[in-house]
Amino acid sequence: MKNLTLIAVLLITFLFACKKDKGTDSSKLTLAEFKAKFTVPTQKFNGTATTAFSITGAKGMKFDFPANAFLDAAGNVVTGNVIISLTEILSKRDILLSGKVTQSNGQLLISGGEFQILASQNGQLLKLNPAVNVNVKVPTTFNTDPMNLFVFSGTTVSDSTWVLDQKARVATSTDFYQFSLPNFGWINCDYFYSNPNPKTTITASPVYVGMNPSIKDQRAYMVFDDIKSVAGLPFVLAINKHQSYLNSMPIGLKGKLVILSTDMNDVIYFGHVNFTVSADLHLNVPVSPATASDIDNYLNTIN
Repeated sequence: MKNLTLIAVLLITFLFACKKDKGTDSSKLTLAEFKAKFTVPTQKFNGTATTAFSITGAKGMKFDFPANAFLDAAGNVVTGNVIISLTEILSKRDILLSGKVTQSNGQLLISGGEFQILASQNGQLLKLNPAVNVNVKVPTTFNTDPMNLFVFSGTTVSDSTWVLDQKARVATSTDFYQFSLPNFGWINCDYFYSNPNPKTTITASPVYVGMNPSIKDQRAYMVFDDIKSVAGLPFVLAINKHQSYLNSMPIGLKGKLVILSTDMNDVIYFGHVNFTVSADLHLNVPVSPATASDIDNYLNTIN
């Protein structure tokens, strides 16, 4: 009888432990769950190509399209219905989650807001008609400093980065940055950050405590406390570390270094540490399987 009681106790303990382990596993955030919860949403709008129309995004960006604003791939003026896709980036949280960091060939940018705007018809991307003017208003909810305009495109020194549009002019009012849309794609209201402090190079490594996961994708970001900027730290195979652009980080800047990674089973790993930039700073970042609340709690600390 005693043996049967002991066996029953052991069985209940085992079943409870299995349920507990299962619950722990199910709390791990997957890549699909991460995208569903944290991806910056893309909004869709309908318009008629031969008629002037306006759209306003959920975060307040406004676009006034005149008639005949769209061209097809062959350069012909488009008629009929068109679909406008808009992604609005108006916080450091949005920049981090979109991955469109505020750097131009390694130089830090201060952002007043980013967006991606695309136009399509029957699944085919359209071009902006250079003969028309599309007026854009970006709300000054993120920043009120005077801005320049940058576009995200390839250059001779990198595959893609923010490139200053030398011809564009951004007018600043109390409520909006206002300018003409230079093209469809990613656009950024920015200016180059200037800091007289000495510059240094920063490196960072994730520390998977007690684990050895097979990581297929890993990103590192510097989210600064006192400037409207988020910098990426590319992974450099030669040193097996994430590294900032050489001698690009002003000593004294403060913030958090964030690492987001995904393993071969599509489990999300997450970690962050505070930093103050110092000469040749290296940061070890504890990283572990993330829950949605882990990431939510961190995102609620940045604007």
